Amino acid sequence: MRFVSLKTWKIISCIGIFLLSALSHFIYDWFPNFFTSLFFPVNESIWEHNKIIVDAFFIWAIFEKIFYNKRKNIFFTESISSLVCMILVMSLFTPVYLYLLKTKDNLIITFTIFFFSILLSQILSYYLLQKNYNPKLEKRGIFLFLFLAFINTLFTYFPLKVALFYDFTKNIYGLFKK
Repeated sequence: MRFVSLKTWKIISCIGIFLLSALSHFIYDWFPNFFTSLFFPVNESIWEHNKIIVDAFFIWAIFEKIFYNKRKNIFFTESISSLVCMILVMSLFTPVYLYLLKTKDNLIITFTIFFFSILLSQILSYYLLQKNYNPKLEKRGIFLFLFLAFINTLFTYFPLKVALFYDFTKNIYGLFKK
């Protein structure tokens, strides 16, 4: 894959991350246990969907590191991109679902917001990957991925009692009833 231009690779990345996200959305439902609750969403709250983003971006970063170019700041770039994607998704989903749709799910709007957020984060990734390689940045990127995974897991078990953490379909916060 090293013969593909960076622009083409980032287009492929948008599709790959979106597909990985779709797959990871269902892992906990298929295999409900403590281990899968750490890494995959346990409910339909806006917050729990951050796990999908971190999972997909991390897996894609590994794939990208192996197949695209080992001399790029891929873990750093994709960890920053995943954080931006999380912020975009939460910023866009929250008003749409809480105020416009009144907590009813609309897959077209959901997929549009999600893909738009991935697209913007991969545009950022494109520009960040043009910087010179720095092994210290790569370590920081891995640390940021681990930190994001930890925060997401922490709020699965200790969610704040606000709408961002509330699953309106099951009437729960995290894994627990109201």
